[in-house]
Amino acid sequence: MSLNNVAFLLAILLFGIYDIHGLLRIKHDNVVVCYVASWAAYRQGNGAFSLENLRPEHCTHLIYAFAGLNASNWTIRSLDPWADMEKDGIGNYKKMTALRHRGLKVSLGIGGWNEGSRNYSMMASSSESRRTFIASTVEFLKMYGFDGLDLDWEFPGSRGGAPYDKQNFVSLVKELKDAFREHQYLLTAAISADKSTINIAYDIPEISKYLDYIHVMAYDYHGAWNKRVLPNSPLRSKDQLNVEDTITYLLQQGAPAKKLVLGLAMYGRTFVLTSVPETSKINPIGLPSLDIGFKGPYTGEDGFMGFNEICEALVLYPQEWITGWDNESSTAYAIKKDQVVVYDDHKAMIAKVEYAKRQKLAGVMVWSIDTDDFRGKCTLLHGDMALLDGHNYPLMKSINTALANNTIPPVEKPQPSSSSVQLLSNSVFALSMITMIYLSR
Repeated sequence: MSLNNVAFLLAILLFGIYDIHGLLRIKHDNVVVCYVASWAAYRQGNGAFSLENLRPEHCTHLIYAFAGLNASNWTIRSLDPWADMEKDGIGNYKKMTALRHRGLKVSLGIGGWNEGSRNYSMMASSSESRRTFIASTVEFLKMYGFDGLDLDWEFPGSRGGAPYDKQNFVSLVKELKDAFREHQYLLTAAISADKSTINIAYDIPEISKYLDYIHVMAYDYHGAWNKRVLPNSPLRSKDQLNVEDTITYLLQQGAPAKKLVLGLAMYGRTFVLTSVPETSKINPIGLPSLDIGFKGPYTGEDGFMGFNEICEALVLYPQEWITGWDNESSTAYAIKKDQVVVYDDHKAMIAKVEYAKRQKLAGVMVWSIDTDDFRGKCTLLHGDMALLDGHNYPLMKSINTALANNTIPPVEKPQPSSSSVQLLSNSVFALSMITMIYLSR
């Protein structure tokens, strides 16, 4: 078949899966939960993300992050009342829940890292304060039109929590579920991927009875705090701090596969090496580093870069950055002198999606959609994904395309390959994905 014929076939297949709104909706039966960081609107330049930038067709569930807890009366509260309730005369809460008419489920997340654990521990410690919280939450969800609540208590039993948090968390989710049934609200929770935290924080068999989905935050396994370069979200590793070991452990603890949602990181962890390597072609995994990583231009957080920041750096300064792939962890990296970023590119995302499918998990979630290349600035790096409905959101497209492929790939040991073989592989993969989607319509 000639290249022209291939291009023609691709065009037919691509247009064949557009819906009546002109939006590409890749069909599969899995959950794709997209967290939206409300503070992304305050980022600078190309990093500023508003709800107008959101492409909800890439998700089945949206979660607005985050609401907080009022410690004076144990009620749910907005952490940014102007943006959440007043912006543009309507507020982001109602802007988000207006997307429900497209068939999405839209939940409100409460908690997060910055909220800590102490207040949640105190609220959950008595039936009276739990009752107050639950009543306020039901009214809050009803007022703004949310479909449910996502609990992001980080974490029961630590960071200011108490030893009895584990049982109290069970009581909290049970009582929330009892109150939610009348309204058919979803109840989900984001949990740690660290085994020691899991043991302290969660009675997995019990909370599984009441949660609709369990979002596993399978990232931040490593960072600059380790004082050496290690993967943020390794699929596998020798130290058992990896996706496969976490999911295996949760399944062993009694979590139903049909309720587990694998978390995917749309960001990388950054490192500053203690010395510049003799060659930039070295695999930096394992090299010693300082205990604070460098910042990205938009997120401005030590040791953290969104995928959009990473890919823009690679496109703008290709002569400065050398990219590579760590076979052991199925992780991408980029190195520039003494700076290293380890992250998940589309290849790493696909590997994790394929793992989730083999394990028959409910699906995947992303933290967070606002750090995908939502402006399409990095087309040169996206390869076949740039063919799919424009140039933006390459990671979300990779995830959904891999989910839509009905053939679950066998487990294979990663092998190095030449650029020509990789290019052919990527092209065949993209064409097969699109064909599968088209034929399953």
